[in-house]
Amino acid sequence: MNEWISVKDRLPEPEVEVIVLAEQKYLNSNDKYRAITTAMYEDGNVSTNDSMWNWYDVDFNYDEENDRYLIPEGWWEYRHYNPDGVYNNPIDGVVTHWTPLPAPTKNET
Repeated sequence: MNEWISVKDRLPEPEVEVIVLAEQKYLNSNDKYRAITTAMYEDGNVSTNDSMWNWYDVDFNYDEENDRYLIPEGWWEYRHYNPDGVYNNPIDGVVTHWTPLPAPTKNET
């Protein structure tokens, strides 16, 4: 596994799925917990038409000069398996670190 990279040091390229470590507060408490999930970072400059992901029900930023909708900056969790069919959920916690996904296994025949 690769080493964790602090978001203070470097961010991943937009639209590249990575593993993130996020800190989140428990409801009604100041205690925090840490969560690890796959996610991607959006820098606020990628249009919905140029994105490789499906986007809907998001408050997009409208670029009037270029007549396009931009995906808001932030960390987004792309759920691959979800019974509700929900995609592209913003991560409400604070992402502190990330690491590239490991290489997939080779197909064994």
